[in-house]
Amino acid sequence: MCCDVSEGTHKKLIINAGMDLLILAKVVLRKLWIILSVPLIAAFAAFLFTMDMEEVYLSTAQISTGYTTNDQAILTEEKFNSRDADIKFSNLLNAMNSGLAFNLLSYRLLLHDLEGDERPFRRPDPDKFSATAEEIGRVKEAVRRKLENFSPLSTTDEDYPLVRKFLDAYGYGYTNLTKNMLVDRVPNTDYVQVDFRSEDPRLSAFGANSFSQEFIRYHASFRTERSGESVEFLKQLVENKKAELDAKLEAQKSFASANQMYDPNESGIRMSQIASLEMERDIIRSRLYRLRLSIDRMKEDIDRLSAPVATGHNQKILDLRERISRLNERFITTGSSDNRLLDSLNILREQLRIQQDFATRQGPSMPEGYTVADLQVKLKDAQIEYEVENSALAVAEQKIANLRGTFSNSASKEARLASLQKEVDLASTEYLDAVEKYNLAKSRMLASGTLRQVLSAIPPVYPEMSTRWLIVGGAGFASFCICLFVVVALELLDVSIRTPDRFKRMVGLPLVGVINEIDSRNFNIRTYFSQQNGMEDTEMFKSLLRKFRHEIQTMPGKVFLFTSPKRRDGKTFIMFSLAYVLSLIDKRVLIIDTNFKNNSLSQLLGRNHGDLKVLDSRKRKLLVSANGESRKEQPEYEHENSYDLINPTKYKNIYIVGNSGGGSESPAEILSGRDFTNLVSLLADSFDYVLMEGAALNDYSDTKELVRYADKVVAVFSADTSLKQLDREAIQYFKSLGKKFGGCVLNRVDTKDLKL
Repeated sequence: MCCDVSEGTHKKLIINAGMDLLILAKVVLRKLWIILSVPLIAAFAAFLFTMDMEEVYLSTAQISTGYTTNDQAILTEEKFNSRDADIKFSNLLNAMNSGLAFNLLSYRLLLHDLEGDERPFRRPDPDKFSATAEEIGRVKEAVRRKLENFSPLSTTDEDYPLVRKFLDAYGYGYTNLTKNMLVDRVPNTDYVQVDFRSEDPRLSAFGANSFSQEFIRYHASFRTERSGESVEFLKQLVENKKAELDAKLEAQKSFASANQMYDPNESGIRMSQIASLEMERDIIRSRLYRLRLSIDRMKEDIDRLSAPVATGHNQKILDLRERISRLNERFITTGSSDNRLLDSLNILREQLRIQQDFATRQGPSMPEGYTVADLQVKLKDAQIEYEVENSALAVAEQKIANLRGTFSNSASKEARLASLQKEVDLASTEYLDAVEKYNLAKSRMLASGTLRQVLSAIPPVYPEMSTRWLIVGGAGFASFCICLFVVVALELLDVSIRTPDRFKRMVGLPLVGVINEIDSRNFNIRTYFSQQNGMEDTEMFKSLLRKFRHEIQTMPGKVFLFTSPKRRDGKTFIMFSLAYVLSLIDKRVLIIDTNFKNNSLSQLLGRNHGDLKVLDSRKRKLLVSANGESRKEQPEYEHENSYDLINPTKYKNIYIVGNSGGGSESPAEILSGRDFTNLVSLLADSFDYVLMEGAALNDYSDTKELVRYADKVVAVFSADTSLKQLDREAIQYFKSLGKKFGGCVLNRVDTKDLKL
C-alpha cells in the first residue's frame, strides 16, 4: 500500500513538473514579441554605433620554440615531458606579453616612421602634434640606444616625456599595441603565433615581424647571458678534474716503473704458483710415504725369509705410539698450523696401522716363488726411487719458500699501488661526472628553446572580416538571452496563484468557478450580456460566469455565504455578477449585505434609493431608574416586518437587504436580539437564492459568525495574490467546514493564462 502511494506521488510530481514546463513555455511564447523586439532594437543600435568602424588588416607570424621537438644534435637523450613543456610555454608567453617586449616593438615602429627611408605607416595630426628637428633627433637617438640595450621605457629616464609624447602621437604606446596584438601558443604544436592588427596592411606585417625579431634577439641574449656563466664554470671544472686525473695517472705509472710492477695481477699469479707447488709437494709426500712403507715391508719380508722365526713387533708398536704422542703435543703447542708436523704425524699413524696389521698376520706377505735375492733387488729399486722423490720434495719446498718470500716483500708495494689505483679511479669518476654535466649543460643550452621565426608575416590582401557584424549579432544575442532570462526568472519568481492549476496545487480546495479579469472601470453588466460577438475577454467572462452559475445550481441549499481570506479579492463583484446571471434565467435573488465593515453591495445596488432600508438600523429608548439615573433600554428594531427590509434594485429579480456600513461591531453583536436564523429562513422561502457576504476572514471574525446561517460557504480568491500564513490558516478553516463548504471561486485570472 505504501509503495502504491509513493508511486502515485512520484507520478503526480512528474505530471506537475511537466505542466509547469509547458506553462513556462507558453508564457515565453506569449511574451515572444518582447523577447524578439528588444534584441532587434539592441542590434539596430549596435549597427548605428559601429557605422564609423575602420577596416582592419590582420597579419600573422609564427615562432618555433623547440620545447616539444628539437632537430639539433644533442648529446643527451631526454624524454619529452609535457608538464615541463607547458611550464616553458607559460614562461615564454609571459615574457612575450611583458612590457619590455612591447617597448621593443614601439621602438622599431617609431624609428621606422622617423627615419624617413620608407613611407611612414602613420602621421600624427599636425593640429595636435608638432616637433622640431632637434627633438626628433633626440628621440631617435634615445630610442635606438634603448633598442640596442634592451632597455624598457622608464619614467626615470631623462627623455621619457619626449619619447612618450612621440609614442602617443603616432599611436605606438603600450596601450595601443596591446589592443592590436595577440601572442599565444598554437594548440598542440611547438609554435607561438603573433597576430598584429592595424588599419594598414604593411604596418600589420611589419609589426608582427618586428615583434618576432626583436623578441628572438632579446631571448637569445638573455639566454646566453644566463646559461653562459654555468657552461663556462663547468668547462673550467672539467679542465681542473682532467689535470688532477693526469697527475694521479703519472704518479701511479712512476711507482709501478720504479718497483718493476708492470703486471697489476702479479700478486694473483704468485699466489696461484704457490698453490700449484704446494699441491705438487703434497703429491710427492704421498709417494714418499708409499715408498717408505714398501721398503719397510720388503725389509720385513727379507727378514722373515732369512729367519723363519719372526721377531716380535710389540716393541715397534710401542715406539711408534710414543713418537706419535710426542709429535702430537708439538703440533698442538705450535698452534696446529705446522704442515710438516702434520705430515709426519700422518706417516707415523700409517706405520702404526701397518705394524698392527702385520702383528695380526701369520706367515710372509710375499707370494710364493720369491727369493731373498729378488726381494733385495726390489728393495734397492724402491730405495733409489725414494731418494729421487725426496730430492723432488726438497726442490718443491725450496720453490715455495722463495715464492712466499717474494710475495711478502711485494705486499706493501701492491698495497701502495692499490691505493694509487683508488685515487686514479676516484679522479676518473669525478672527471667523467664533470664532463657529463658540461655536456648536459651545453645540450640544454642548445635545446632550451632556440627561438626561430618559421613564418614571416606578409601584408594581407583583404581586410579582416569586420567585427561590426559580430558586435551587432552579439548585441542582439546578448539582449535576447537577457530578455529570455528575465521573462523566465520573473515567471519562476512569481508566487501568485495566477492559474487554476496552480490554485489546486497551492490551495488544495475544490474550484467551483473561475472568472477572468476584465476592465471594471466602465463595467456595465447589461452591455456585456446584450452585445453579440464582443471582445475575447468579454465572451470568456460570460462563459465562465455561466459555468459558475451551473455549479451553484447543482449545489443543495439556497442560502450562500460568500467570503474571502483577504480584502479586495472581489467578493462584491462575484456576488453581483452571479446574481445577474441567475436573474437571466428568472431566478429571484436576494442579496443580504452582511459585510458590515464595507457595504459595497449596498452602495452599488442601493445607489438610486433615497431611503435605503438597512439591516442594522435600530433605535434605543432612554429609561429613568427609580433612583433618578438614566439608562438605555434594549434596542427596538425599526422594521417589525422582515419583508420591509427588502429593497428592490434596478435589475430585474435582484433585491437587496443593505447595511449602513463602517460599523465596528461584529454580526453577532449587531444581530443580537433578533432571530436572524428565522429571518433568513423566511426570506429564503420567497426567493430562489439568498446570497450573503462576509468580511475578509484574515481581518475579521464576521464570516465565522455568519456560517451558521448559510447552507453553503463559497470562498473567493484573487489570482494576482500570493498565499501568506494568514491565508493558509483561512484555508484550514475552510477545510474544517466539511460538507458545508461549497468550493472556491478564482477571480481575476488573466485571460491569456487561461489559454496556457
